[in-house]
Amino acid sequence: MQSLFAWIRVGLLDLRGDLRRFGILLACLALGTGVIAAVGSVGTSVRTAAERDAAGILGGDVELSRPERAADDDQLAFIQSLGQAAHIIETNARAANSEDTALVDLMAAGETYPLRGAVASPQFGVDEKPFSYLGEQEGTYGALVDALLLDRLNVAIGDSVSIGTSSFEIRGTLGSVPDAAVRGFRIGLPVLISSEGFDAISDLQAPLPGLLTQHRYKVLLDGFTEEEALESIDQQLGEEVWSVRTPRDAIGDLVRYYDMFSRFLLIVGLSSLLIGGVGVSNGVAAYVGEREPSIAVLRSLGATGLRIRVHFLTQIFVLASVGVGIGVAIGAAASALVLPSVGAAVNVQLAATVEPFPLIAAALFGYLTAFTYSYVPLARAEAISPSRLFRSLGGNTADSGSRWKSWIRPQISVPIGLAVVALFVLAVLTTGDVVLVGAYAFAALVTVIALRLAVWALQSLLNAMPPAPSAWLRNALRNIYRPGSTAPIVITSAGLGLTMLLIIVLLQYNLQNQLLGLAVRDAPDFVATDLFDDEVETLEQMVADSSTLSSFSWSPMLRGEVTGVNGAAPSSYRNLTPPTAGLFGGEIPLTWLRTLPESSRITAGEWWPEDYSGDPLISLPEEIATELGLSVGDQLELTMFGEIVTPTIANLRDYQWQNGIDFMVAFSPGWIESYPSTYFGKLQAAPDAVVAAQRELAAGFPDVMFIPVGDTLNQLSTVLDQLTMAATAVGAVAVINGLLVLLGTLTAGRKRREAAAVMNKVLGATRAQVLGAFALEYAVLGIFAAIVAAALGIAFAWVVTGQTLDTAFELNLPALLAICGGAVVLTIAFGAMTIWQVLSTRPARLLRTM
Repeated sequence: MQSLFAWIRVGLLDLRGDLRRFGILLACLALGTGVIAAVGSVGTSVRTAAERDAAGILGGDVELSRPERAADDDQLAFIQSLGQAAHIIETNARAANSEDTALVDLMAAGETYPLRGAVASPQFGVDEKPFSYLGEQEGTYGALVDALLLDRLNVAIGDSVSIGTSSFEIRGTLGSVPDAAVRGFRIGLPVLISSEGFDAISDLQAPLPGLLTQHRYKVLLDGFTEEEALESIDQQLGEEVWSVRTPRDAIGDLVRYYDMFSRFLLIVGLSSLLIGGVGVSNGVAAYVGEREPSIAVLRSLGATGLRIRVHFLTQIFVLASVGVGIGVAIGAAASALVLPSVGAAVNVQLAATVEPFPLIAAALFGYLTAFTYSYVPLARAEAISPSRLFRSLGGNTADSGSRWKSWIRPQISVPIGLAVVALFVLAVLTTGDVVLVGAYAFAALVTVIALRLAVWALQSLLNAMPPAPSAWLRNALRNIYRPGSTAPIVITSAGLGLTMLLIIVLLQYNLQNQLLGLAVRDAPDFVATDLFDDEVETLEQMVADSSTLSSFSWSPMLRGEVTGVNGAAPSSYRNLTPPTAGLFGGEIPLTWLRTLPESSRITAGEWWPEDYSGDPLISLPEEIATELGLSVGDQLELTMFGEIVTPTIANLRDYQWQNGIDFMVAFSPGWIESYPSTYFGKLQAAPDAVVAAQRELAAGFPDVMFIPVGDTLNQLSTVLDQLTMAATAVGAVAVINGLLVLLGTLTAGRKRREAAAVMNKVLGATRAQVLGAFALEYAVLGIFAAIVAAALGIAFAWVVTGQTLDTAFELNLPALLAICGGAVVLTIAFGAMTIWQVLSTRPARLLRTM
């Protein structure tokens, strides 16, 4: 034991000096560890706060809801028997002021709402209920509106706006409602009125297909446990289409959504640490190469392999502690800074705190990464004989002993295997997703193997080629395949970092396309429902003559009620999500289509022919069919114009919600065309002419409701774009680590390249010839690594996009070329930098120092 402490003390003493040579190693560890620490800490804080405040986030101990119809007297009496209840109505409507209109997310508060928390508004007190504040005054009800709506409708507090045909006085701005975090996806600007004000809107109907009215009843249980209340609700309301949520159910959606986002960011963080680990390995290899004379002296004096290993592992542990410590500090600081803003985004109160366990996990990731990547060059160095070390002229020991047989030695394979298993287990425990971690590990392993095989193929090809006629070209190519070449390190390191970076960039690009792209390119600016034949004709003519409107399209629109599913009553389905429950919410909008809309894609079954005229077929959204357990060939029962029809499901479809329109049920053409129908229209304004087009439509069609969904969807796009900023920021860390790895890779073999450059100068080569040969060598290496990495990155991103994101893959060619081209340029530049000093120094001086 005394000898061990002495070895450690010598290792610490040997570490003293200029730590700048370890800058890349420390930076790689700090960045990767910092990302994992920050993401884990924020995610844990969100989950902890959500679970702690679950009842407050839901707004009660239990919530019952159903679409379109409020509870009748008997049902309301039962709900109130469970405890104090609060009723809130949620729907979408059009708010208007003269020619200015906006789509609003309308909430109507009952007398006791909210049961927990408070509605935030600077115009009334925290303890005041919105019902009384928004009650009737001088014949007009009040409204609290989103501040943005004031600008959109050109109004101020005290002015009036119309919702439907009713007028409401704006009595203040709406900050937030206590249950905002679990309201789910909403479209439109928030507006809060009283339930009495809602009853005064006599002509309110859904402005868009699928935007149904939800009636929610929140209850503070009195004398009932949660289990007793749920059992009683099932007995009393089991025959009705009600959805029931407990606080645990409500926060489940919130936590699952954030967990999914956190897992994506954590995988990006692991990628950064994986790439950074290559930088650690290169840094250690370079350091060991510099210490070869010391190793040779120690081995000549009788030092054992264990003695050498302890010496350098002590130093690696100290360096890893510094890098990991910096990373944990960065993660803790970032977590404390961003938690309040994250809480505001998800409507959960989050204090600027730091969770210890994610920081511990991040530190373990950092230490395991440092050990895994540094152990191989250390173990290889200790296995080399002293005579070989003395002859090595500053060579890289990691290269000289890189035969595959060294990997099967127990001294290397066992510790490395245990460290890899520990990393895998820790990643599974952190993400909670063994499939995701397994797929990620498989992708990393395949990438490394593919890169090593590609290097072998390149070296074999160059070795088999006849010698080039030019001396500098011949030297450049020979440097790639000669014994001890740094090509395997350069291509593997740069290729691994570039592959992971391309996967991240391509996945993010396709995510943005899925969430944002079509909203910008294809979303209509206005939609209108229940258009008649003459209005469609007039609109077509208006668009043809107008300079503010660019396009108009329409589809038929009917209404019907779903009364059965495969012979079962709708009441047999319990606890459905709002979109699916909306299918049973009374009359719903229907359409018939000849061709599949461009915004949709078939996921099961086949689309009918354009001239189809047989038995009625329907198409359903895949999400709704899956929740109801339906598949192609099943049947729905619908009542339309007093008649019962039983169409067969011909296909299931997915669609891009960014187009702002979709019907839950789409019929095949044929017999349904004989039913009377109105039309649903989409209009696109000319560039920068949305306001003028809106006024033109209002003047030409005063009785038609044109909903400006373009503005609303663009607002939603902005919100989603802000969410992707976190992924962009974390991905930037991977970019930085990739650059550091590239620089560290080229630094690892600097001594050997310096020696080669000096010999070339001694033999009469000019500076331009030496620099040109090295530039060509690294151009070949960079281009080859970029080609292999691009192929691997595209392949993995394509698989993940199709299998995980379930969306079409689109290649971002400009970004791909920019990243690969930048990697090639940086490879050449960094390679030239490593020998620039040698080219400016007299060969005699360098030979004396070698």
